[in-house]
Amino acid sequence: MNHVLRTARRRMNTYLREGSDTLNLSGLGLVQVPEEVAELPGLRVLCLESNWLTEIPRFLTDLPTLTELDLGHNRTLTALPEWIGELTGLVRLDVGVTGLRRLPDSMRELTGLTELDLNNLHDLEVPEWIGDLTRLARLSMWYAGPDCFPASMARLTALTRLDLAYSRPADLSPWLGELTALERLEMQSVPLTGGLPESVGNLTALTSLSLWNTKLRELPESIGRLTALRSLNLGVNELTALPESMRTLTALTSLDLRRNRLAELPEWLGELTALTELRLDGNDPRPQVPASLRALARTNPEWRRFLASRTR
Repeated sequence: MNHVLRTARRRMNTYLREGSDTLNLSGLGLVQVPEEVAELPGLRVLCLESNWLTEIPRFLTDLPTLTELDLGHNRTLTALPEWIGELTGLVRLDVGVTGLRRLPDSMRELTGLTELDLNNLHDLEVPEWIGDLTRLARLSMWYAGPDCFPASMARLTALTRLDLAYSRPADLSPWLGELTALERLEMQSVPLTGGLPESVGNLTALTSLSLWNTKLRELPESIGRLTALRSLNLGVNELTALPESMRTLTALTSLDLRRNRLAELPEWLGELTALTELRLDGNDPRPQVPASLRALARTNPEWRRFLASRTR
C-alpha cells in the first residue's frame, strides 16, 4: 500500500510541477483517494479508473473547477453518495464497469453533463429522471438490461452518439425516433426480434448505424430517409432482401451485408456511387453481383478491386 501511495504522490507532484489540469491516478490499486487531491489547484479532470475504490471522498465537492470524473472499472464501487449531485460543474462522468445497481436521485442535478458512461452495469435500473439530463451529447450503455430504458429518454434530444451494444431494451419505439440529433447509433448484438421501429427514419442526421447481429429479418422502408448515412452495418442477421427505399442512401461509403440470407442483390446498388466497401461473404448461396455494379467498375477502381476479389 505504501508503494501505491508513493506512486500516487509522484503523479500529484508531476501535476503541480507541470501546471496541468488533469490528474491520472488510474490503475494504481488505490482503495481510497489520497486527501492531497483536495489541495490541487485548478484540477479539471480526475481519472480514478481501474482501482479498488469502495467510496468516493466528500472533498471532491471542494474542487470548484472539476468538470470530468472517471470512476470506471472500480468493480468494488457499489454505490454513489447522494452528495454527488453537488458536483454541478461536471460535463463528463464515467461509472461504467462498476458494481452500481442504482443511481442516486441527486444525479438529476447534474444537468451540465454532456457525456455519461453506464457501460456493463448489468443490474442497473435507470430512473425516469435521466430525461432531465437534456445536455447529454453522448450516452454509452453497453450490456444494459431492460430496466435501463425509461420512456423519458425521448427528452435526450441533444444526443449525437448512443452506444447500446449487447443491451436488452424491451421496446425502442417510445423514444428512439425522438433523438433526431443522433449522428452515430451503435446497436450491435441488441436482439431486435420485433424488428427495427419505423421511427428510425426520423434520425436523419445519422452518419453511422450498426445493426450487426440483431436478429433482423427485414428492414423498415423508413430506413431510406437516412440519407446522411455513410456507414451501415447489417452483418450477421437474417435478411433475405433489401428494401427499395435504400436506393436513396447515396452517401453510403461502407455497407456490410455479411452472413445474411441474401440470394440476390438489387440492381439499384449501382446507384450508390459513393460506396467503396461492400461486404457480402457468408451469404449462402453467395449472391451474384448485379450488372449495375459491374458497369460501375469500368470507371471506379475500388469496384474493379472488389470484383477481382469476388472471382478468386
